[in-house]
Amino acid sequence: MKEKTQNSSYGEHEQQTERKGRKGIKKKLVLIFLFLFFSLSMLLFLRLPCFDIREISINGLDKLSADEICAAAGLQEGMNIWKISTPEIREKVASLPRVAEVRVEKKLPGSIVIFVEEKQPVAMIPYHSSYLELAGDGLIIGICDEYKGELPLINGLSWGRMDVGMIIPDRPRGEIVEKFLEALAASPSLPLAEINVNNTQQIIVYTWEGMEVWLGNAEDLNEKLEVLQQLHRFFLAGENELQEGYLDIRAVEAPVFIPLHE
Repeated sequence: MKEKTQNSSYGEHEQQTERKGRKGIKKKLVLIFLFLFFSLSMLLFLRLPCFDIREISINGLDKLSADEICAAAGLQEGMNIWKISTPEIREKVASLPRVAEVRVEKKLPGSIVIFVEEKQPVAMIPYHSSYLELAGDGLIIGICDEYKGELPLINGLSWGRMDVGMIIPDRPRGEIVEKFLEALAASPSLPLAEINVNNTQQIIVYTWEGMEVWLGNAEDLNEKLEVLQQLHRFFLAGENELQEGYLDIRAVEAPVFIPLHE
């Protein structure tokens, strides 16, 4: 009798375990179903036409066009906004030579806003029948058909292929030019109309009034340009008539003005 009771209890325990197992499986299946249902629902929701890009706003443009920005970013109306990566767009637009800074924002449900800050040229290079625009970082950012006399001209570079997106390939002279560009970016009022780097040991610049200035090599260039700016103000003061001659600042501590006519 006791043995029958033990067998009966064992059988009931097995049945309970089996029922619990089936309940656990059903619960897992329900959870999987709910997960798949909500995932599919969310996927379908994100693909609704209301999330298609209907407007692309680009702010801050000067020389660049909206079409150039969209082409670089790979953006066009009708794309799903959730498939757009703002860091990727930012990286692509920032690769344009003329772009200094870029910011990208999504505005739900279907707008993309791009804020662009363009680099500004600080000097020009005569190149064949055109002029190359140089930015403060030494990158060529554009080509102009004519020179309007607003920026310094860079002369004396050895000929070679130069194009938008490149730095000056003549590196010994290019590095000197880049020092001038940094100085011009920091102090746009520097009176430089032309910079001639043909002889890297005897750099010559010309002011807007036509005064020739000898700078020697690029050593202490910033200090020499500071002296030039101070002396230029002195020569242009009302009581000082600008004479014909050249200014020798090869020794920064002892600048000398040499008139052409005594």
